[in-house]
Amino acid sequence: MNLRNVIAALASAALLTVVGALHAAAQESVYDKVVASGKIVVGVTSEAPPFGFIDEKGELAGFDIDIARLLAKSIFGDDDPKRIEFVKQGFAARWPNIESGKIDVGIQVTTIQPDRIMRVGFTRPYIDSDFVIVVRADSDIKSLSDLNNEKYTSALLTSPVQKVRADKYFPKAGQVVFDSTAAQFTAVKTNRVDAAQLDTPVARWYVKNNPEIRIIDERISSPVNNAIFMKLGDFKWWQVLDTMVAEMTGGALFDQYADIYEKWFGERPKHAKYFVKQQ
Repeated sequence: MNLRNVIAALASAALLTVVGALHAAAQESVYDKVVASGKIVVGVTSEAPPFGFIDEKGELAGFDIDIARLLAKSIFGDDDPKRIEFVKQGFAARWPNIESGKIDVGIQVTTIQPDRIMRVGFTRPYIDSDFVIVVRADSDIKSLSDLNNEKYTSALLTSPVQKVRADKYFPKAGQVVFDSTAAQFTAVKTNRVDAAQLDTPVARWYVKNNPEIRIIDERISSPVNNAIFMKLGDFKWWQVLDTMVAEMTGGALFDQYADIYEKWFGERPKHAKYFVKQQ
């Protein structure tokens, strides 16, 4: 074999090695990393009660926090607190943190939207909600048409869909953008803005504890799906998470899921299989 052939053979071998390594890396799932490390890193909000917030003891609490713990327990087979690491993040940080690998999964009262499925993967919904408008109790705003006035200002989350709704239903009102639901609510409460769009469960939680705030009667959206999200294209990890959610909402994990739901929302959830009678 002459020198040229030797060089060509070595180059081919090197190329095959690189291609093989890239292929192996591409096939590695977040699920494999989670199992190997014995820990799952979950992105959550700490500013959107009752889904995620800091309680009176200074600890992270909420519906999403308990769902994350149920997920970790289901994956590892125990409820060791070391099995899960929570990353508190703003809503704008959700996608970058998933894409960079800072978090393994996000459970953060996140709705499925067409533009979002191009960037992250979603499980089936683990809870439904819709959106309402909150205002101060003494406000003259009784309807969406009342809010559509230049003298009013609404608080928007850093979410394109909230701006779309504002532009559709009250385009004349001013707009101020906030990074968290808590900041939106506080802006209404402190009279910085006149109204804010909130998820219905979140709005009810706030109004229950703040009688000076009320919800207007008109809904601003149809029911939407809140889902767990993960890195787009990781089929193995998606399959595990989606199956877990299916079992929570209508399978082997339903009773545990229903206990969590009742703890935060005061009622038992509907079973995903409509024909199953509740106890």
